[in-house]
Amino acid sequence: MTHKFKGGVQLYSLKKRLIISLAASLALFFLIQTLIIGNEVRALSEQNIHSRLEHDQKELLAALSWAPPAEPVLDPARIPGIYQRPFSGHYFQISIGGYQLRSRSLWDEQLLPVREKISDDIPGPAHQRLLMISQDFVILNHPAQIRIAEDVSGIRSNTASFQKSLLLFAAVGLMLLLILQGTIIRYGLAPLQRIRDQLRQLEKGEIEQVTTPAPSEIMPLVEEINQLLQLLRNRLMRSRHALGDLAHAMKTPIAIMGQIIERHPEPEDKALMKQQLQYVEQRIHGELARARTAGRTPGGYWSDPQRDIHDLTQMMMQIFPHIKFSLRLSDDLNIAADREDMLEVFGNLLENAGKWARSQVECSLIKKSHALMICIEDDGPGIDESQFKSLLLRGNRADESKPGHGLGLAIVHDIIVAYEGELELARSKTLQGLKVSMILPQP
Repeated sequence: MTHKFKGGVQLYSLKKRLIISLAASLALFFLIQTLIIGNEVRALSEQNIHSRLEHDQKELLAALSWAPPAEPVLDPARIPGIYQRPFSGHYFQISIGGYQLRSRSLWDEQLLPVREKISDDIPGPAHQRLLMISQDFVILNHPAQIRIAEDVSGIRSNTASFQKSLLLFAAVGLMLLLILQGTIIRYGLAPLQRIRDQLRQLEKGEIEQVTTPAPSEIMPLVEEINQLLQLLRNRLMRSRHALGDLAHAMKTPIAIMGQIIERHPEPEDKALMKQQLQYVEQRIHGELARARTAGRTPGGYWSDPQRDIHDLTQMMMQIFPHIKFSLRLSDDLNIAADREDMLEVFGNLLENAGKWARSQVECSLIKKSHALMICIEDDGPGIDESQFKSLLLRGNRADESKPGHGLGLAIVHDIIVAYEGELELARSKTLQGLKVSMILPQP
């Protein structure tokens, strides 16, 4: 069974568990069945031999005649021919009044004395294994004993061969049943696979709820998932609307306050008031950015990133006409990510690079097997490594003289983390400015 771990929870395959349980049950059933049938066949064969030996024993008694003091004799016409052929596997031996009568099949051999009425696996002539019946009688006031036996080596061998054949057929039957059962299980679990596919589509943002038909046993779970998704969407929508309404409601009073400060300059208070007003404005812009990005489910499908990034670069070239923007993109890019999220990432990074660059910005987007490699670097002054970590915090800027709210890299970092990606800041080896590298996992 599958033994992967994710989030501390042990996972297993329901299909494999069913197949293994069924295979073990069927194998045990076929093994027991084979043993029982083999033993029953052997028991029936030996029972048939018992009946035949008892019948022959009665025939021999009927063929026996004795008139003392003469020797006892057997009527040859009443002795079955199988007892006349040497080492035929069928033998008898009669002891009466000190005389002993033996079948011609024994030749010079004798049947071993036994204590039980029915004895099995008795050594016989020519290394045969005999099943023997021994019966005591009293004839003319003289004790008598008839021992009659049959070779069961062939029957034992045939029974063993039958059991092997039965095991072989059972194994073939088991394999066919497992194949059939595997098909039945796949058919039975097909609704779960369709639900799994829709959950993947849900994760990518392609659908908003699970719509595939499901069996009655699973439908309550599907309904609970859809209700939970709807609840989360409603909460997210209310939260984003509330943040947006609050931020927009605060923009006008803040603008008026800024104008009042500019019209009534008081040197000792103006700097402090402007600082506090800028702080409030930063928080508002931060909450607006959070309302746009936070809570958005990572997913979606960006089908034409080349055109979008090209258009975004053209816009940046109009904003920063003195900067040369260079693009290096993989062919036929199809990115498993939300288009708006990615435009937010590239817009912030290209704008940040344009602000700091002297003359050149390079952007590369390379898709490998299971990862998207994004790199944006400029030829600006760069920053010290000690500031890398602080730049990812909201409101922090490397240079307060540059316009902005210090939110760009923080927003980018939040989006990349939401996609379980990695973001790294470093100095560009080619342009000597800031280099922002990102890795986004891809399916």
